[in-house]
Amino acid sequence: MTTYKGAAVLLIDDGRQFDTHVALTKDSSGSWRGTLTFHDQALMPVLLNVDDGHVLVDGRPGEFIRPDRSDWTINSGRPFVIRILGSGEAPF
Repeated sequence: MTTYKGAAVLLIDDGRQFDTHVALTKDSSGSWRGTLTFHDQALMPVLLNVDDGHVLVDGRPGEFIRPDRSDWTINSGRPFVIRILGSGEAPF
């Protein structure tokens, strides 16, 4: 299994970009998944409705889906975390 933890950029369909911290894993079959963590609570209203997008790791894109938009909880002052499943090649 290969992992990447570090800085990344989330790209959503309307062209907006958001800095994020990711924890991604890739198994021997090439399937990948992980979490995107955002520390700016003001982004929550935008990110709640993200179903899919691209994550850039060192400029390399990886397309993903978000299988469950109910995967978040409101934590005052805490990071906002969403879970993703990669579709296609991993960006790391």
